[in-house]
Amino acid sequence: MRPSALLAAAGLALACAGLTGCDTYHFQAGLLEEQLGWMPQALAHYEAFVARAPSDPRAGELHVRAGRLYAQMGRCEEARHHFEAAARGFPRDEPWADRARDGIMACPDYFPLDPGRRWTYGDSVSRGRAMKLEWSVVASSAAGAEMRTALYAGEKKLREERPSFEVSGWTIWQRDSDGRYAVLEFPYTKGRSWTAWRGKRKLRYTIESVDATARTAAGVFEGCLKVRETDPEYVEAWKYDYYCPSVGRALTTVAGPGFENPNTELLSYR
Repeated sequence: MRPSALLAAAGLALACAGLTGCDTYHFQAGLLEEQLGWMPQALAHYEAFVARAPSDPRAGELHVRAGRLYAQMGRCEEARHHFEAAARGFPRDEPWADRARDGIMACPDYFPLDPGRRWTYGDSVSRGRAMKLEWSVVASSAAGAEMRTALYAGEKKLREERPSFEVSGWTIWQRDSDGRYAVLEFPYTKGRSWTAWRGKRKLRYTIESVDATARTAAGVFEGCLKVRETDPEYVEAWKYDYYCPSVGRALTTVAGPGFENPNTELLSYR
């Protein structure tokens, strides 16, 4: 530990002597240790603070900070516990309330929109030799992203589009030539359903599994959301989209009574 950090830690410890000022001690010590990169120690202080003073105005911030640290460690169950506590207990405490909502929807992240992301999809029969679709993020912010898509038949580009995505109201929205419609809606639980107008079609979406496996040319992905899309005009067939943690949409299948066949799958991603 650097001398200045050591002195600061010693001063904070004195503030908690005899259990006097312990809440402030845990708050400041957690911030210091997070700054130093000591995640387990920071988490211990944050969780001690919120356990001792759950209604303290600073608790919302520490729930969010703890959630982010758990998310960095890949421990989404603990992360969501803290994010949900912040969103539920401090719904108007900005900016932490918004950050809590963002954290809930991003751990695990079934629809990553960060800069530099690229996906290449292909038809499952030829593994992309007949049809290929490229997606890339061209601009991104906390509110959403602008994308570029290109569709190919063999090596010939058929069309290029610029859809956009927006994250708001516990929903991921897509805007393209079909208008603005909900792609995913939180909570991501089995049986969750919503409807969306895509052009003139009113479609119904249902999360049928939160632990599905997507087998694609790019790899096998576990723990995926399996979302069913149903068009009431075609009740004998439907499709599934598989959204996988830290990957996004990995597989689309066509299904009906007694069958499910892969249609479009992820070939590569970055």
